[in-house]
Amino acid sequence: MSLALLLLALAPLAADRAPAPSADCLDARTTSQVRQLDERNLLVSAVGSYHWIVTEAACPVADNAALLAREGWVCGGEREYVQSGQQLCRITQVQPLSAREYARQARRIDLSGQGIDGEVMPAVEVRARLSSQRGFRGSPEYCVRPSLVRGWSADDEGILVQTSKRRSGGHGSYRIEFAGGCPDAAYLSNLRLKSGVGLDLVCGNPGDVAVLEADSSVSASIERISATPTLATARGCLIAAVYPAED
Repeated sequence: MSLALLLLALAPLAADRAPAPSADCLDARTTSQVRQLDERNLLVSAVGSYHWIVTEAACPVADNAALLAREGWVCGGEREYVQSGQQLCRITQVQPLSAREYARQARRIDLSGQGIDGEVMPAVEVRARLSSQRGFRGSPEYCVRPSLVRGWSADDEGILVQTSKRRSGGHGSYRIEFAGGCPDAAYLSNLRLKSGVGLDLVCGNPGDVAVLEADSSVSASIERISATPTLATARGCLIAAVYPAED
């Protein structure tokens, strides 16, 4: 089941640095969301980082769950727990994740929570009040809104788009990867992101594409290079993954 919980670290005098500085440590005070992979594994999103937490025993996470750790830092050491209701679940392992891997895992969990198999999913609905939610709900951890895109650039890994942090879960830019690449992005200057289901949400779902076009001032030059429309201008480049860009 996909969960969207705010986890509170009960450490009002927490230090700004981990007691044992390590890239593996999670600053629990900045935790914003957790998804339950299975009875012992949790996927955690915090400000500027993503982590995989393993508990010693089965630990179904309740709505009032909390992370308990010395000075607010969870590093996989002694006296670190997930508190869920009356249950204290000892944390045995903490593993950092890249934004790419977190997005992949979070999307998979959300799909399975809606009874959707694999990478195929129906229409994505914008997050609304709980009473009106139907179907799969996209997350800013693996979706970007085309209407919020302010600029973009291309590189060997795909494209980077800049968006509104305030309206995108605190993320100012996203990496978009393509299925099979999109070489035309290197010289086409105008980008349109299109949802496969006609909504203002692109997540790497079937039919999500990036359509690239040239400015009118350079269109003639591009036409001389290729007498037929390129894939990027004709059908769009198929989007395979979307995730927040790491600084």
